[in-house]
Amino acid sequence: MNAPMKISETALDPDLIEALATVTPPAAPPPEATARMREALFQRVHAAAPDFLFVHSHEGEWVPLLRGVELKLLRQDDNQRAYLLRMAPGARIPAHGHALDEESLVLEGDVTINGVLCRAGDYHFAPRGKPHGRLTTEGGCLLFVRGAVDAHPGR
Repeated sequence: MNAPMKISETALDPDLIEALATVTPPAAPPPEATARMREALFQRVHAAAPDFLFVHSHEGEWVPLLRGVELKLLRQDDNQRAYLLRMAPGARIPAHGHALDEESLVLEGDVTINGVLCRAGDYHFAPRGKPHGRLTTEGGCLLFVRGAVDAHPGR
């Protein structure tokens, strides 16, 4: 049997590592390898936190809601749901009410809610039972919304 090598015998000289790093161009892994690494990482995250819910950007399904408006459900329980709402440029959602308080956060683009222009980072709260006017967008938008399960804007 061979004696185990000591770490000092296997470590590369730091100057050699630096020299190799400066002359070796960075190389991205092939797309298949990137996808495999991403999935393995997501599996580790999910296994490490089983009581938490993760919905990654490539997961879920966009469902048409109205012309130019799509919804992607993130989470739903008996009373509330959280979802993404994507509106194409020029899309509109008619005036509607809310069975529960509704919160929305503009993630991308612009949306006019109740006559107020909102952009990325802006937050809107609509109280339960109080209807608000239509939603419109000039350039399109992506919203995060949390509200009542039975809330179907435009339906």
